Amino acid sequence: MSENINHTATSTQIHLTRCSPHYWRVTFDHPPLNIFGPATIPQLNEIITALETDEHVKVVVFDSAVAGYFLTHYDFLARIEDTTRLPPGPTGLQPLPDMLVRLSRAPVASIASIRGRATGVGSELALACDMRFASRERAILSQWEVGAGLVPGGGPMARLPRLTGRGRALEVLLGADDISGDLAQLYGYVNRSLPDSDLDAFV
Repeated sequence: MSENINHTATSTQIHLTRCSPHYWRVTFDHPPLNIFGPATIPQLNEIITALETDEHVKVVVFDSAVAGYFLTHYDFLARIEDTTRLPPGPTGLQPLPDMLVRLSRAPVASIASIRGRATGVGSELALACDMRFASRERAILSQWEVGAGLVPGGGPMARLPRLTGRGRALEVLLGADDISGDLAQLYGYVNRSLPDSDLDAFV
């Protein structure tokens, strides 16, 4: 059963599919680039809350319906007040880091199936998942923010070192370069990099 997570005057950017009571898929669908912004926050929050409270769901897979993009950066063209007026979440953190902390603590196995760019928020959401699997040909991960004079705000400075070690985490964060699926696997950024044709079946 597929359902749209939608709010008044907001386009649907996320689709939740309950493949079974125990297995859900969350698909980002905000073409052309899957940019994350203030309109996405309440939609994702509704899903995170459902994952925290549903008694049956055991596994959730995050993926994308937009070719070439898993999930990218925050929407810089959105009005700043649309973001700043959003209240902190249940953890006391601002909405995005709040949702990522809650995802990492949710009592489900969470998996990021990365086909396309997982950059900025997309990388941070993947890092908050329990497992990450990447398309060898199409996945690109990065924390590009330092290259633009920004600070990554979704927790990668805490999560990356636990996966890759301090030196490689600093390389990813300070280098702000694109990381291919194979290099991401080598570094421990993702669990595995697989041929694109095998990714869905493996996940």
